[in-house]
Amino acid sequence: MAEVVAAATVVSVLGSAYYTDQKARAEKKATKRANRLAKEQNAIEREAQEAALRETERKNRNLLAQQQSSYKARLGASGLTSQSGSGQVVLDAMKKETDMENKYQNQKTQYSLKSLNNRLKQTNNRNLLTLNKLRIGQAENVLNATTTLGKMASDS
Repeated sequence: MAEVVAAATVVSVLGSAYYTDQKARAEKKATKRANRLAKEQNAIEREAQEAALRETERKNRNLLAQQQSSYKARLGASGLTSQSGSGQVVLDAMKKETDMENKYQNQKTQYSLKSLNNRLKQTNNRNLLTLNKLRIGQAENVLNATTTLGKMASDS
């Protein structure tokens, strides 16, 4: 009878260890998948922000060219040239304003990209913590199973 109880205990301990191990493996797989998806999402968001920045800069260049052409046409209609003192100052001011707007948009995008990277790092760190907890749990499970089986062997 004692042998049956011992065998049942061994099966129970091994079954529990196996179940815990399978659960940990599934969680590890899910964590790694979450990391991969977070990286993919980060890349998509990064590309979208960079594309939006390029589009904004393109629109700003086009708007500047239109504004400068219009101003030069007005100057020409008045019999002046854009090379004259005040005409060149206005054109330079238009260019400077566009450059400042582009610089602002660029900085804004860079801060946003840094924020994206920080979120990705936080996700990865959180998932690494989860993986470490799983490893510790697996080690504890093996230790508990070994301890239980060792006690059973010494009691026999």
